[in-house]
Amino acid sequence: MDKGKKRLLIFIIVYSVVALFAIFPRLGSLPLREWDESRNAANAYEMYDGGDLLVTTFDHNPDLWNTKPPFVIWIQALCFSLFGVSEATVRLVSAVAMFLTGIILIFLGHKLNRPLAGFYSAILVVCSKGLLFYHAGRSGDYDSTMIMFIVLYSALFYLFLHSGKTKYMFFFFIALSFAVLTKGIQSLIPLPVFLVFLLYKRKLACALKSGQTYAGLLIFLILVGGFYISREIAQEGYLKAVWNNEIGGRYATVVENHAGEPSFYFKVLKDNIIPYFFWIFPFAFVFNLFTKNSTSRDLSLFTGITALFYFVIISSAKTKLEWYALPMVPFMLVVIALSFETIHLFIAKRKKTIFKVLPFVLFVLFAYKPYAEIVKHVTASKEGEDFKGYYSSVVVMKQIAENEVRLNNINYIKEEFGQLHFFYYYWMQDSGIEVGKKHLNELKEGDTVQVNRPDTMEIIKERFEYEELYSFIQARIIKLGKTKT
Repeated sequence: MDKGKKRLLIFIIVYSVVALFAIFPRLGSLPLREWDESRNAANAYEMYDGGDLLVTTFDHNPDLWNTKPPFVIWIQALCFSLFGVSEATVRLVSAVAMFLTGIILIFLGHKLNRPLAGFYSAILVVCSKGLLFYHAGRSGDYDSTMIMFIVLYSALFYLFLHSGKTKYMFFFFIALSFAVLTKGIQSLIPLPVFLVFLLYKRKLACALKSGQTYAGLLIFLILVGGFYISREIAQEGYLKAVWNNEIGGRYATVVENHAGEPSFYFKVLKDNIIPYFFWIFPFAFVFNLFTKNSTSRDLSLFTGITALFYFVIISSAKTKLEWYALPMVPFMLVVIALSFETIHLFIAKRKKTIFKVLPFVLFVLFAYKPYAEIVKHVTASKEGEDFKGYYSSVVVMKQIAENEVRLNNINYIKEEFGQLHFFYYYWMQDSGIEVGKKHLNELKEGDTVQVNRPDTMEIIKERFEYEELYSFIQARIIKLGKTKT
């Protein structure tokens, strides 16, 4: 094994150990979050349980509230088949995608002969809490997988710019296809920057003359175009829903009250997503412009401008959500890592052994605090006090599904039953529990019922005698007795 491959293997091993403790511990410790994650889980279970592979469903009806393509849902359904139904399997695809994002960055550094930059950027990924907390690498949402494919297609595109090898354009379109099949239009935002760099690096003619470019583009059109056309044929009105939800709706108008001031993403990045690294990015970007190494300078320019362009586009949209900023973070981290590599090489070129080790020690000291905070958060992974009552209903449903609370049958009240409960309802069915849903006025003597709201409990008290079988915070399991006259 040559020196470069040996170093690559060492970096992958070290990164894997570091990432293991930041990404994977206790994936199923918290209940699924309301809205996207819980809906995805319900979509995936219905697909796993004999549903349509093309048309995602919710409550066994075609889902037009969630118009994203089904790639993540496919993988989640596959995980149910392989590993069983649980919250951890819902989230596993995102965790693996975030892990692979770091691996892609390491390989990019290796291919460009900037191995330290690849390694440092991968480590910074697992030190960025925004990439590992809500709606990202430890959540059953689309964003982590989309980020992985965006990083992959960007790396492949840059390798084409750097080397001129058109095989990278072919694989660029393959990765781009899966990015779109993960989260639709959002995954295409960086592409205008790519066109500018094709012109800037004088590689447009090279790309247009290559058969591999057209082969990749053809596959993109077949995969992406084939999906959207097939979905519209299977469910008329789907393309209109995509337009209203993903393009015209979210960009031009405020959807579901998710508004924000122009500085929304600036504050989110600075305070929540990469608080330790945010202010380093602009200084690193300027610093890299003056580095002697042309590869570092050009890669920093490419990733830095892509991040800034992405920032401008999402900031100009009317609908604003914190996780919309996540895809730009790896680009920012590459810029920072390139500056660290330059400093590392400057220190390490001295002959004494201590100067070979010192840059690694300094980087460990730099990354330790954000990494330690993430590890502490994910290993503890406790529900916040403000949310314990709200999520107590599904905690009890999980306890029944896992046979911690032993019941053969139970009913749920339709007036209380929301999107959050569907996955757990299916999980209980999958565990062999006989479950049903009834309106309040359909309850009768002998029913075992889970009651999740105090106001509902007051109505039941007025109508029935009952025996309480189990309670957890505000969720109660009761057996109904005689009706009150």
